[in-house]
Parts: sequence; structure tokens; C-alpha cells
Amino acid sequence: MVLKQKQGLTKREFELRDNVLKIKSETAFGEIKEWSVKIENLGEDKFYQSNSKTGTTIIACLLCAFVFFMTVAFLVDTDKAQNIWVLLAIYALFGGPAVWIFLTPVKKEIHLLGGSSQASFLQDRPSRETVEKFIEELTKKTRRLLIEKYSRIDSDLPEDTQINQLNWLKNKDLISEETYEQLKLEYKSKRQINRLLQNT
Repeated sequence: MVLKQKQGLTKREFELRDNVLKIKSETAFGEIKEWSVKIENLGEDKFYQSNSKTGTTIIACLLCAFVFFMTVAFLVDTDKAQNIWVLLAIYALFGGPAVWIFLTPVKKEIHLLGGSSQASFLQDRPSRETVEKFIEELTKKTRRLLIEKYSRIDSDLPEDTQINQLNWLKNKDLISEETYEQLKLEYKSKRQINRLLQNT
């Protein structure tokens, strides 16, 4: 399963392969980063982060207004040839930042927290539904992996270790109380059978 995201000049790609989430990030300046995260280390808690552009948009509007008034003043001025460089400098110093503010996309991200590793996704690239569906599939696969790994009954494990693993699964709401009791009973039964076989 692959999720491709693009915002402005930045690209991100997430590929869920086996039990690993492969992440690739590419910027407009040619910087490419690639890394992998074991999905069992990811948490399920979603943290939504978004920045408002209201303040910066007001600043950009004020800069544009200043550039507009300076342009009008230039057109009214009779000595245009002498002041052209001043006008060009105003465009560069005030118009440039205004355009940059308007073109900079609003930061909207979803962070998966609660594990020893975390992953961050753009909220609405390519669409909010696609991103939520990818995260849901990722979470389901993570849960299945953890249940499979830590609910496996191994009679050779010390009792404290096995019960702690089952307790952890129960506390994370990965297994029910009923399943927890059944697995505990299965472990104790296997331990008793092993002891009997060793004594014979």
C-alpha cells in the first residue's frame, strides 16, 4: 500500500511493506531523505496540527498595498527614469515576500504518537479520506502484528514475562479480558504439561 503526498514543492511517499513503513521525502532543492520505521513501534494516537495563515495574510496584504501605492506614485511622477530602480527595489523587498506568503501552503499534519517512533502525514494530500484510510490500514496492520507477536503462548518463557506480555496487550485494548484469561489458562496448562513430561 502506497500513499503519495505533495504540498508546494515538497513530496512525501509512504509505502507499507510487510511490517515496515518506508518513508521518502523530497524537497525542491533536491534533498532526498529515505528511512524505515517498524510499524510495531508506531502508536495509534492521532495528533492533528494546523497553522492559521490569518496573521501572515494580513501582513502580505499590507505589503501589497504599499507596493500598489508606490507604483501609483511612480506613474504620477514626471521623473520616471530616475526612480525606476527605486520602484524595482520596492518590488523585490516588499512584493517578493508578499508573493512568498501567498504561495506558502498552510501546514496541516496528522502525527501518529504513542509509540517509540512516530510518523507525520499531510492531512489532505491527495485527500483527507485517502490519508485517513491509509492511517486506518496502517493501524489495523500494527494491531494484528502486536497481537500475533505478544499473544503467542510459549511455555518456555518465564511466567512473569508471558503474563506481562498478555497484560500489556490487555491494557492497550488489543485483546479483551476474556481473551486475556483464556491465554493465561492456555499458558498455565502448557507449563503443567511440560513439567509432567520432564518428570517422566
